[in-house]
Amino acid sequence: MTSFKSKLARLGPLPAERRGAAPLAVAQASLDRGPAVDGVGPSEAPPALAAAAPAPTDAAPAAASASPSTGVARPSLDDLRERISRIVARGAPPTPRADPARGELPFHIEQTPGGPLYASRTRSLAAARVGRAPLVAARDADPAMLALLSLDPALAGCDVRRALFLDTETTGLAGGTGTVPFLIGLAWFDPGADSAGPLGEPPSDGFVMEQLLLRRLGEEEPILRRLAERLADASMIVTYNGKAFDMPLLRTRYVMNRLPPPPELPHLDLVHVARRIHKARLKSRTLIALEHDVLGRVRVGDVPGGEIVACYAHFLRTGDEEALLGVVEHNAADVLAMVALVGLYGEPLGSLAAGDLAGAAATLRRAGALERAAELADAAVERGGGAVARRARGDIAKARGDKARALADYEALAAELDDPSVRLELAKLYEHHVRSFARALELADQGTAEPEPAQARRRARLQRKVDRSAAALALPFGQAAGAGAGAVDGAPARPCSEPAAPQREGDARGREE
Repeated sequence: MTSFKSKLARLGPLPAERRGAAPLAVAQASLDRGPAVDGVGPSEAPPALAAAAPAPTDAAPAAASASPSTGVARPSLDDLRERISRIVARGAPPTPRADPARGELPFHIEQTPGGPLYASRTRSLAAARVGRAPLVAARDADPAMLALLSLDPALAGCDVRRALFLDTETTGLAGGTGTVPFLIGLAWFDPGADSAGPLGEPPSDGFVMEQLLLRRLGEEEPILRRLAERLADASMIVTYNGKAFDMPLLRTRYVMNRLPPPPELPHLDLVHVARRIHKARLKSRTLIALEHDVLGRVRVGDVPGGEIVACYAHFLRTGDEEALLGVVEHNAADVLAMVALVGLYGEPLGSLAAGDLAGAAATLRRAGALERAAELADAAVERGGGAVARRARGDIAKARGDKARALADYEALAAELDDPSVRLELAKLYEHHVRSFARALELADQGTAEPEPAQARRRARLQRKVDRSAAALALPFGQAAGAGAGAVDGAPARPCSEPAAPQREGDARGREE
């Protein structure tokens, strides 16, 4: 049986084939598609279809290539891109970029040489408070007291009225180049008018709150330049954990944006002050915990810190300004809480609770301000500070050399608490100050919170002193008096004509301990 291909070969060339050979390719493809279906083979295709096929021309280059197996034209890369763009266009229309200056967020736009700056600025009233603490108290805070509580002498010469309070909200807590501060909260004291108003009202002084928002990533330069201006006008920085997080992160952003670094100013980090003052009373010393337990304010509807990053990511993705409203309020509350805490710590005697006064007194003892520390410790005991206040007063009295006061406070503590460290202080005082070796040995036998070798040496030394005292009491009166006057811990008595070398009590104590 003669095949269709052999028959086609005996035919002469068709006109269409002479022009472009497209009908022959179509016929060849039809042969490759397989056997006939329902008795109709490829040879029965109407020849008119092949003749009607348009021939390719040089003016219209082919955009797709035919598959060798099916003959179906495969789309080119440009066709695929066009299809993808049509599919994407059928989805939800893209959300326009958020403009915080036109929506619910309290920001206005400022055109700067570095780009648009989205800022919000409000002014607090002179009588504004955060819980029980007035904001205006920070204006009159004692810088010397703040320097002692922070153990930073550089703060003593700062003008608190020119302090800059700073807090940031960031895209993460890891730090480094991948973390970006998207909201910076600032506050400073503004004296306002120099004189009273026309109706006799007081000057409109108060604290100014300024917040700087990063609308989208890549617009940091105007924010960083504004922050540098605020820092240049300040005498000190006040943050909460800013030494470890906020300021290192901001300096990194200056480097990443090729801007000069901000000036280095004395830095009051309130987290360290809070840990020293409130460690005996509060288990949690976060800023929100201090606001609740120290300032007496409860935040209602506050955005948790763990959700702030998700809120900003949602804002960037959708432009939903409502997602940032809570974050902006959270940042403002943090900054104002720091202002109130500075007023509280700047004059602790009139504002802190008894237990917190004891912590402040212990901190002043570490700073070497023993007289002011004793004043705070006495106030803490009088206000009912309990064991913590008595321990602080006893330690301060011991540091001042008031051994009688220290002994009385430690005895009261020993009767109230089973504290080995208190027994250790009592054992030292009874051994070196009272010279009651038996009482010191009794306390040492009860445990003194020392390592076991140190406890063994202390007990052995006290036992020797007890034995020598008992032996001296067994001598006749004249010999015992001579031995007591001329012997120290069993040393032979010196003749009356030989002057005894002066010996300081501290030297003897150091050898005995």
